[in-house]
Amino acid sequence: MNFDIDCLRSFVVVADTMSISRAAESVGRSQSTVSQQIAKLETQVGKALLVRRKGLVIELTSEGGKLLQFARRILQLNDEAYASMSDDVLTGFVRLGVPFDFFGRDFATWLAAFKNKHPMVGLEIEANQSETLSKRSARGEFDLAFFKQEAGAKNGTVALREQLVWVSGPNYSPDALHSLPLILFPEGCAYRRFAIAALKDQNRPWHLSFVSPSFECLKSAAVEGLGITVLARALVTPPLRVVRHGYGLPQLPSVDLVYSYGRRSNSRVVSELANHLADSLTDSAPPRAH
Repeated sequence: MNFDIDCLRSFVVVADTMSISRAAESVGRSQSTVSQQIAKLETQVGKALLVRRKGLVIELTSEGGKLLQFARRILQLNDEAYASMSDDVLTGFVRLGVPFDFFGRDFATWLAAFKNKHPMVGLEIEANQSETLSKRSARGEFDLAFFKQEAGAKNGTVALREQLVWVSGPNYSPDALHSLPLILFPEGCAYRRFAIAALKDQNRPWHLSFVSPSFECLKSAAVEGLGITVLARALVTPPLRVVRHGYGLPQLPSVDLVYSYGRRSNSRVVSELANHLADSLTDSAPPRAH
């Protein structure tokens, strides 16, 4: 029995993204084709590879996890063999640092697309607070790091300028007379720093209601009405909603989402990844209001 390389590649992307639709977009096939590829592998091994619920991929089965390990090795050998025959294949390893809120964007899809195009590139990704990423990038601990900073600061190459907004769940209404319950990322987050500074400038009372490094946890807390948070406009999707300043809420500034290279990182592979992620950020940004 011989495994189909294309089927294995689609399976790996499904495993990485937990989504048939995202995998289909990444490998350039239709969703039905990717589903058929997974079904073919399941027929070959005689066991289910994915746990699905209502059409959604929930997790890998134990057999799926086992096949995933072999699939990565098979694809690596396949791609190394191809690379040895070509001088133009991108190879290398990148240590990448990104803010926690990247996981509120289509970050996994962007990475899957890059890996599909450049399968010989290895990635090690760390999510952290912007201030930490900026300092560690300056020390050369990352080959490439994205982080947020005050608009106009010059600590990296600007990928995107974003407007910060107050954000709540569908049923939350701020009370101008009471202390404002804040849902925030931990200390070191640019969103947190700018939100608290704006409230202090206006002498608006506030208190911490919920703190987490997880974007999904912050989103859930806001949706359930535990308080109000601050995000870039691009991260606000239903059921989250923008709360206009007023109700004792000050206007928030814009921030720059920038990237910087490590001291020893000027290779083509790092530049290609930086350009890919910067372009993806720009393409995903909401249109500016006129």
